[in-house]
Amino acid sequence: MSEPDDTTTETPAPAFRSEARMSNLDQLMPVLLFLVFYNLVGTEVAVIAATGWSVKAAYARKRRGLPIGAWLPLITAYLILRAGITIAVERDIVDFGVSSEAVYFGIGFATKILIGVAIAVTIIIGKPLLAWLVPKLIPLDPAITSDPRYVSTMARASWIAVAYEILSAIWDIWLFNNSGVSVFLLTRQVVNFVVAFVVITFALMYIDKKLEPIEAYPGLVEVLADSGRVSR
Repeated sequence: MSEPDDTTTETPAPAFRSEARMSNLDQLMPVLLFLVFYNLVGTEVAVIAATGWSVKAAYARKRRGLPIGAWLPLITAYLILRAGITIAVERDIVDFGVSSEAVYFGIGFATKILIGVAIAVTIIIGKPLLAWLVPKLIPLDPAITSDPRYVSTMARASWIAVAYEILSAIWDIWLFNNSGVSVFLLTRQVVNFVVAFVVITFALMYIDKKLEPIEAYPGLVEVLADSGRVSR
């Protein structure tokens, strides 16, 4: 009987593709639920439905062992607080001088800007977010992460994230002020998806090119294959 081939391993790529489909669904469903219930019932039910799915998705990601688990209490509290403030405005318990829809989406706009500012702060203090985050998501040789070129590359890539967060928030604000809620939701979902794809692709290509001179760096395809993001 022949010995088993120890070099043959099952690729985790299909599992990653399944996870990616779940992630896309979790991003799409709150938008669809809000859109349907907003037009059929009203803002309050739409907010509850969208928030309920988002909270469910966050817990589901934790149960699947994804890194978001460490942030779960904060994310859950944020989602519930955002929904609670919106419902309070809808029921005239509090009054900010704007519609409940403006409050709900406005909190999201402000959050994007604050995230951009927070990422910028990590760069300014010499601890860029991506330099810390990437090794949490993708296994990298310590010889790579300890190289000064890695830190400087991740700092510049983090600036890309800063620009995306702030500029996309500005775009969201303009779009909300110049369209109805339904048009805003549909347009933002499509445009932000395309722009995010382009930005992420550009950032990955930039990082790959800048890390290439590091001897221990095997290349983007190899790194993604080792992490199960693509098949060999």
